[in-house]
Amino acid sequence: MTTLPLPERAPAASRDAVAEELLAIVPRLRRRFEREFPRELREELSSVTVHQIEALHHLMAGGGMTMNELAQAQHIALSSATALADRLLRQGLAQRTSDPGDRRVVRLMPTDAAVELVQRYGLAKRRTAMRALAALDDGEAVTLLALLAKLADAPADHPLAGG
Repeated sequence: MTTLPLPERAPAASRDAVAEELLAIVPRLRRRFEREFPRELREELSSVTVHQIEALHHLMAGGGMTMNELAQAQHIALSSATALADRLLRQGLAQRTSDPGDRRVVRLMPTDAAVELVQRYGLAKRRTAMRALAALDDGEAVTLLALLAKLADAPADHPLAGG
């Protein structure tokens, strides 16, 4: 296994260069993943945003949601959740239903087409990730995961955040 030395604390100029490289790599990686999706899925996803896919995933996991629940799950304002729901409804990816426990409450439910889209998207992402990870040995893959998790979970006010 080949591991690159990771300095505990790189000089600021070096961190600036690393930040620039990170910002350049992330879109390249996203494009690589998208390029490897089946053509039909790429075409279908051209009219669906990542936020819409995430919302559909939440709707599926929650068995449908109210606008307030969707806003909380997506970490967005209620007005943004309503706009998101309207787009999903127009695209035929969601439908409004009455809550069985309280007919006054409206729930947003994914359609069968949405469930199929989210499932195909998830499978395509996993296949693509497995192909990408084939470039790494097991130890490198585990290290990459740990480092990405550390970046994703680091508080914005971390002392090394710059700013």
